[in-house]
Amino acid sequence: MASIQARNVNHPEHRENLKAEKYRAIREAMLASLSDEAWMPFAELEDKVRAWLDDADVPKALFPKPGSVRWYCKAVQLDLEARGEIERQPKKSPLHLRKCQPDST
Repeated sequence: MASIQARNVNHPEHRENLKAEKYRAIREAMLASLSDEAWMPFAELEDKVRAWLDDADVPKALFPKPGSVRWYCKAVQLDLEARGEIERQPKKSPLHLRKCQPDST
């Protein structure tokens, strides 16, 4: 199975090999769920990703273990931040995210 080397915004030197099919499903779900204006708590994003996977009829066998969707959500979230596709709200706990806003230039 093909893999993607995911980045980690907190540890730029680290790469995580993720199964491409799982990465793409979670990435698509996250980007479909996040706004480029409103901040969303990570826990809510995880719930929306699960709902998106169900609605998109992603096979349950893709994420068979309890916690695998959560683990992939976190790994993909860190990668998307490192790639500049999403951002976290500064100085906010728990973690809140949104899509990066397009340049207004």
